[in-house]
Amino acid sequence: MKKLLIFAIGIYTMLMLAGLVFAQASAGKLAARSCSTCHGTDVICEKLGQRNAFAWTNTVDRMRSNGAKISEADAATIVEYLATAKPGSKHLCK
Repeated sequence: MKKLLIFAIGIYTMLMLAGLVFAQASAGKLAARSCSTCHGTDVICEKLGQRNAFAWTNTVDRMRSNGAKISEADAATIVEYLATAKPGSKHLCK
Protein backbone atom coordinates (compact mmCIF):
# COMPACT_ATOMS: atom_id res chain seq x y z
CA MET A 1 0.00 0.00 0.00
CA LYS A 2 2.84 2.40 0.88
CA LYS A 3 4.56 1.72 -2.48
CA LEU A 4 1.32 2.40 -4.32
CA LEU A 5 0.91 5.72 -2.53
CA ILE A 6 4.50 6.72 -3.33
CA PHE A 7 3.96 5.71 -6.96
CA ALA A 8 0.73 7.73 -7.16
CA ILE A 9 2.40 10.80 -5.67
CA GLY A 10 5.28 10.43 -8.14
CA ILE A 11 2.92 10.22 -11.12
CA TYR A 12 0.90 13.19 -9.86
CA THR A 13 4.08 15.25 -9.44
CA MET A 14 5.26 14.40 -12.95
CA LEU A 15 1.89 15.37 -14.43
CA MET A 16 1.89 18.66 -12.55
CA LEU A 17 5.40 19.47 -13.79
CA ALA A 18 4.43 18.59 -17.35
CA GLY A 19 1.43 20.90 -17.04
CA LEU A 20 3.64 23.74 -15.82
CA VAL A 21 6.07 23.27 -18.69
CA PHE A 22 3.21 23.27 -21.19
CA ALA A 23 1.70 26.40 -19.59
CA GLN A 24 5.07 28.19 -19.75
CA ALA A 25 5.44 27.31 -23.43
CA SER A 26 1.90 28.48 -24.19
CA ALA A 27 2.39 31.75 -22.30
CA GLY A 28 5.67 32.38 -24.08
CA LYS A 29 4.06 31.82 -27.46
CA LEU A 30 1.16 34.09 -26.47
CA ALA A 31 3.61 36.84 -25.48
CA ALA A 32 5.58 36.43 -28.71
CA ARG A 33 2.45 36.47 -30.86
CA SER A 34 0.83 39.41 -29.03
CA CYS A 35 3.88 41.62 -28.74
CA SER A 36 5.54 40.98 -32.09
CA THR A 37 2.65 42.47 -34.03
CA CYS A 38 4.10 45.93 -33.24
CA HIS A 39 7.79 45.32 -32.47
CA GLY A 40 10.39 42.60 -32.34
CA THR A 41 10.69 40.33 -29.35
CA ASP A 42 14.32 41.41 -28.88
CA VAL A 43 12.99 44.55 -27.13
CA ILE A 44 11.33 42.29 -24.56
CA CYS A 45 14.09 39.68 -24.33
CA GLU A 46 16.73 42.19 -23.32
CA LYS A 47 14.62 43.06 -20.25
CA LEU A 48 13.80 39.54 -19.06
CA GLY A 49 15.08 38.92 -15.55
CA GLN A 50 15.38 42.66 -14.87
CA ARG A 51 11.74 43.61 -14.29
CA ASN A 52 9.20 42.49 -11.73
CA ALA A 53 5.48 41.86 -12.28
CA PHE A 54 4.58 45.46 -11.42
CA ALA A 55 6.91 46.84 -14.09
CA TRP A 56 5.68 44.34 -16.68
CA THR A 57 2.05 45.19 -15.81
CA ASN A 58 2.78 48.85 -16.48
CA THR A 59 4.42 47.97 -19.79
CA VAL A 60 1.61 45.68 -20.94
CA ASP A 61 -1.02 48.23 -19.88
CA ARG A 62 0.84 50.94 -21.83
CA MET A 63 0.97 48.70 -24.91
CA ARG A 64 -2.76 48.01 -24.59
CA SER A 65 -3.46 51.75 -24.36
CA ASN A 66 -1.37 52.18 -27.52
CA GLY A 67 -3.68 49.76 -29.33
CA ALA A 68 -2.33 46.26 -28.63
CA LYS A 69 -5.21 43.81 -28.92
CA ILE A 70 -4.65 41.90 -25.67
CA SER A 71 -7.54 40.83 -23.43
CA GLU A 72 -7.40 41.25 -19.65
CA ALA A 73 -6.91 37.50 -19.21
CA ASP A 74 -4.15 37.36 -21.81
CA ALA A 75 -2.49 40.43 -20.29
CA ALA A 76 -2.36 38.72 -16.90
CA THR A 77 -0.88 35.57 -18.48
CA ILE A 78 1.71 37.58 -20.39
CA VAL A 79 2.71 39.59 -17.30
CA GLU A 80 3.10 36.45 -15.21
CA TYR A 81 5.21 34.85 -17.93
CA LEU A 82 7.44 37.91 -18.46
CA ALA A 83 7.97 38.39 -14.73
CA THR A 84 9.20 34.81 -14.32
CA ALA A 85 10.88 34.11 -17.67
CA LYS A 86 14.63 33.75 -17.67
CA PRO A 87 16.82 35.77 -20.06
CA GLY A 88 17.01 34.00 -23.40
CA SER A 89 13.70 32.19 -22.90
CA LYS A 90 13.37 29.82 -25.84
CA HIS A 91 9.62 30.42 -26.16
CA LEU A 92 10.05 34.15 -26.73
CA CYS A 93 13.68 34.90 -27.64
CA LYS A 94 15.23 33.45 -30.74
